[in-house]
Amino acid sequence: MDERIILHCDLDNFFASVECVFRPELKNVPMIVCGNESERHGVVLAKNQLAKKAGIKTAETVWQARKKCPGLVTVPPQMAKYREFSVKAREIYLRYTDLVEAFSIDECWLDVTGSTRLFGNGEQIAKRIQTDMKNELGLTVSVGVSFNKYFAKLASDVNKPDGIFIVGADDFKEKLYKRPATELMGVGESTRAKLSSVGIFTIGDLASASEALMKKLLGKHGEGLWKAANGLECEPVLRYGDAPRPKSIGRSTTLSEDTTDLSYLRSVLAELSDDISSSLRREKLFAASVQIQIKDNLFKVSQYQKHLSKPTRIADELLKAGIELINDNDAIKNPVRLIGITAGDLTDEAVGVQLSFDVDESHSEKMEELGVRVDGLREKYGKSVIKRASQI
Repeated sequence: MDERIILHCDLDNFFASVECVFRPELKNVPMIVCGNESERHGVVLAKNQLAKKAGIKTAETVWQARKKCPGLVTVPPQMAKYREFSVKAREIYLRYTDLVEAFSIDECWLDVTGSTRLFGNGEQIAKRIQTDMKNELGLTVSVGVSFNKYFAKLASDVNKPDGIFIVGADDFKEKLYKRPATELMGVGESTRAKLSSVGIFTIGDLASASEALMKKLLGKHGEGLWKAANGLECEPVLRYGDAPRPKSIGRSTTLSEDTTDLSYLRSVLAELSDDISSSLRREKLFAASVQIQIKDNLFKVSQYQKHLSKPTRIADELLKAGIELINDNDAIKNPVRLIGITAGDLTDEAVGVQLSFDVDESHSEKMEELGVRVDGLREKYGKSVIKRASQI
């Protein structure tokens, strides 16, 4: 079987680059696209190259960015415009293959294995895409070329901006194993800390660890990372228009003011849990774990996760798990600026849910029926038609 050729195309500084298409003068000044500072959403969403050189990072606050670069120019986001350019970029990708899977508004995987006779090898196709993107949209795109999705995504970050990096099945160890494990998709801060605790710092360290250790340390996620580091990941690229099932569903919100009031935080989490519960029913999924995310007034982010005794999509059960995580971990040490809740380890409802002696099944059935009815009312009359008492 021939080696697959997977591209990961990442539009460089996407929001900022689109703004520069319409306002070319912004290319010559340090500029960021950011949320509304007066509404406490003042974080950096994107930056141009001059702002990047000044040390400004995506997701940091605008006031932090201004400290690094006093002459910084700020631009509000125009999401409709960015979506339009995202669609146009995907139309370019579709010239080369119909196997185009969106990862975000500015990132896509392409499987061009079957396109080489028409357009050349992976590197040649990547160059053609870069040329099309510059000539037609005025944007640059960094492309990773590899034999699987994990390595292609990692490779697209290596030669930014407007670069190409190739990782083959015969040289991935040489090219990748000395790189930090955090560059591998799925290794966030929490996972990094767990890996570091057992002496795993690089992708090579991760690959040479035993699969059993990774499973013990991180569960199913650890098994997946171990396979990825060893080049064994073989997940297909979806055909364009085929939506992947979500692996998690989360909601978060920045509060109107920092607070340590648990009753207020509970009411916020209740509203977020209702929204997640509705989404799980719509996707025909159940959640087997719950995670809480908290950003305090010092901008420190903390995450806490627990597995449930039985998969659920009932809002009250998601909320109960979230509150338990806060209480068990003494999570509210400083005033909270942002709070979120995520339902994870999702399973298809068609698989069925095992009965548990710890759960009142009749109560669960009633809550599920209630949730369906509330979903119908909110869909017909709007989300605000029914609220919990704590939200009034």
